[in-house]
Amino acid sequence: MAETRDHLIEILIAYAAEDYTESQHSLVEAIVDDAIEEVRNARYPFGDPTDVQREYVLNRYPSNIRRIMEYHYDKIGKEGVTTFYEAGQTTSWEKGGTPDSFFRGILPVANIISR
Repeated sequence: MAETRDHLIEILIAYAAEDYTESQHSLVEAIVDDAIEEVRNARYPFGDPTDVQREYVLNRYPSNIRRIMEYHYDKIGKEGVTTFYEAGQTTSWEKGGTPDSFFRGILPVANIISR
């Protein structure tokens, strides 16, 4: 089954569970769109991405997209933080942005330009 943006939004809303409110819908959409773009930019780092490339990454890398969007949802309010301590629990992240390990398995593609 082909993955869609709307389905990824539903997945993130389900992931958020009772923490989700309707007022967060635009934030959830932005997180999903950013995750798709991050994967697309990792796959196609050169040039302007196309809609065909967007569809390809949706179908080829849905687990990477899901991990990235869940990661960024969990970091809401903690942007730029690499270690967070709350209620006796410490959480650490690789870096402030998306960890490189989330892009594992994505091979960059580049076009060869001839003269």
